[in-house]
Amino acid sequence: MYYLLTYSVVQAGILPASSRVIYAEQSREQSLLLANSNDYPSIVQTWVDDGSGNLDLAKAPFIVLPAIFRMNPKGIQAIRIVQNGEAMPADRESVYWLNLYEIAGKTPEQSQPVSENQARLDLAMNTQLKIFYRPANLAKMNIEQIAAQLRFSLQQSAGQWFLVCHNPTPYHISFTGLKVIQGQQSRIVAKQMDMMTPAQANRIYPLEQAPQSTEFDRIEFTLLDDQGTMHNGLFDPKMNHTQLK
Repeated sequence: MYYLLTYSVVQAGILPASSRVIYAEQSREQSLLLANSNDYPSIVQTWVDDGSGNLDLAKAPFIVLPAIFRMNPKGIQAIRIVQNGEAMPADRESVYWLNLYEIAGKTPEQSQPVSENQARLDLAMNTQLKIFYRPANLAKMNIEQIAAQLRFSLQQSAGQWFLVCHNPTPYHISFTGLKVIQGQQSRIVAKQMDMMTPAQANRIYPLEQAPQSTEFDRIEFTLLDDQGTMHNGLFDPKMNHTQLK
């Protein structure tokens, strides 16, 4: 006997008011508004982790209130993110991930019983966004000042070519795109789920195609600021200079 499987098309229906959370050390808590864009109710579970997305492995210095709640169709809910007092590095930002695990309700059509030769598969959706914990004693820097300190180089290892980003600042920097320009040719960094270079660290990004050599004319990139706004920039190796356009 053959069965017809029907399933719900899953798209994130719980939408946060911002794409990231900046948590200043001096803040008692940080709030975030959520909106249910669905025409049906949803159950939402929240937690903070290191990006694994697994509640059973969650270990982070933040709690979220409420931890689980119901959202009405087109409803709005405020959640509170509270630092639990655990010691955090004071010389750089720390980053964690807020999870919004959505268990969608059913539309009237989906609530109808299926026939004996059908089955229904209902799926859940987990939306993640970053929480940047910002110590109070960090030097105040805008996105232009942070970008100006970034440096780039090319390296090869085991037949694979990489673009290396050096970030000496105490702030994490999140890219949405990176490209190596050599004459008339360009080499693009392979897309990854997380394109962030951590604070006071280097990160290597695999290139989709091998460049001609370790020499290049410039690096073109797009990065995000605290509001999630994209900025284009470039690095000139001859001038050893990085700037936003």
